[in-house]
Amino acid sequence: MPPKRPPPLPKSLFAPQGPLSPTPPPPPPSTIHPEFIIDSHSFIKNIEPTPDPIYDGLDPSYPRPPVRSAVQVKMDVSAEPAQAVLGVKPFSIHPTILNLTLVTPPSITNIAKGAVDIIVPSTFPLNEKEWDLLEEAVNALDGCWGKSDKSTPVTGENGKEPGKVVISGILPPPLTKTSTPLLNSDAYNEHLARLANLSLHANVYLKALPPVVDIIQGKESEGKWWEDRKELERVLRMYISPAIEAFGTHRIIFGSTPALPLPELSRVTPIPGELEQPISNGEWYTVLRKVISELGEGEDEMTGVMGGNAAKVYCLAH
Repeated sequence: MPPKRPPPLPKSLFAPQGPLSPTPPPPPPSTIHPEFIIDSHSFIKNIEPTPDPIYDGLDPSYPRPPVRSAVQVKMDVSAEPAQAVLGVKPFSIHPTILNLTLVTPPSITNIAKGAVDIIVPSTFPLNEKEWDLLEEAVNALDGCWGKSDKSTPVTGENGKEPGKVVISGILPPPLTKTSTPLLNSDAYNEHLARLANLSLHANVYLKALPPVVDIIQGKESEGKWWEDRKELERVLRMYISPAIEAFGTHRIIFGSTPALPLPELSRVTPIPGELEQPISNGEWYTVLRKVISELGEGEDEMTGVMGGNAAKVYCLAH
């Protein structure tokens, strides 16, 4: 005698809110946009001629979120006060440029609202000694974070959290290879391992800035591969995805310009090169938004990267 078929499951189990309801598909990447933007890294000195210079290349049908604030990088502390950018008065920072030729990390004293900005000036992926120097600088800040004359630690705005360390120039690092050889390169694997180490410091943040390429090294074997936008975005995902995995989207911060202007970067880097910026300042938001959304991040995470995290780090109104 054949076994009896079990009774059918109640249809209520498969209702939209039922325990067996199908998981809705994630929203398409084209629909993921931030609520607002804060440009955390800008060298703009004059008022822009257009009201939205960071939206170059953005699909006309996409929203243009309001730019709530901007962070202007000032290398000269005696320079003129920050001027209005995108209709907002920017907050100024005076970062420390990490001298990659030093044996020991420098003394870092440029603290703004409980945050220290460190620029890593390199035209090539960092070697082992340079990574060591960066990690030692972060460790030094953690070990004796901003001790004042009264021996009280400098903390975040609420007086409880340790100050924040914001690193520019390694997300992404200078680009040298296409995706396939990059995947198996020692420099890439070293980058991932060191990134994971840095992420263990809960107060370390990374700025996601437009990439630079050393033309001579970059085209040695495959020509100007970075002019292939699909391949360029593929390489960017290889750096941004593990950074998000290690740091979380809550510690990645959007900025519209490279860590240093290219002439300045060529001047201070240990190995000068012939540099090119394959993605313009104005187009970087469009590319970064696309890459992050294609990695499956939602609107809240996108808002954090594009503005919310900078507001938290620099205590900016939004």
